[in-house]
Amino acid sequence: MTFDTVALCRAEPDAATMLGALLAAGSELKMDTVEAAGLVQLFDPVDGRLLLSVEAARLVRVPGEAQRLLGLAATDDVPQPIWWVESRAPGADRQAAEVARRFTAALVESTGGLTWESR
Repeated sequence: MTFDTVALCRAEPDAATMLGALLAAGSELKMDTVEAAGLVQLFDPVDGRLLLSVEAARLVRVPGEAQRLLGLAATDDVPQPIWWVESRAPGADRQAAEVARRFTAALVESTGGLTWESR
């Protein structure tokens, strides 16, 4: 099972903002892309294991859709419209979970909004 995080961004995260958040997750980590899937991946520089996969930002225009998808209360303060940036880390890897948290926190710090995590 994976550890999932979602950044619900008030402003569209541009390439520079995404790169800054990826670097905040761990400047020593190796980065690669899977262009066909729209993913950026971060790897441990020593053993090469996958730590995080980040999807491209998607605009969510439908009010209440983020609450519905994430199981949030209708009263939760979710910006409208929002940019949804989802990331996944291997569930049993504590280092990977921390990388995911750092990435998501840095992204929301730059764009405004809020974070959600699967546990």
